[in-house]
Amino acid sequence: MVLLIVAVGYVQPLRAYRDASATVAARQAEVDRLAGANVRLGQRIAETETPEFVAREARKLTLVQPGEKLFIVTGIEEWKQERRAQARERQTG
Repeated sequence: MVLLIVAVGYVQPLRAYRDASATVAARQAEVDRLAGANVRLGQRIAETETPEFVAREARKLTLVQPGEKLFIVTGIEEWKQERRAQARERQTG
């Protein structure tokens, strides 16, 4: 009888321990995921400080360096679609 009372007394603390262990494991996985994201963001920040990054971003904004000429090409998507259509026509013969 005493053994049964002692066993029942351990049930709730064991459940709480099991639940806490699961919570800790989930939190640790989240911390690991965030640490990885932090490393990747740190690498991106370091990349933004390079001259190559600045030049690449300037190109996206259609900026050119002194002495260069800017050419804007339009109609690329239409050209690609036309090429695909021609390739399909050749395949179907």
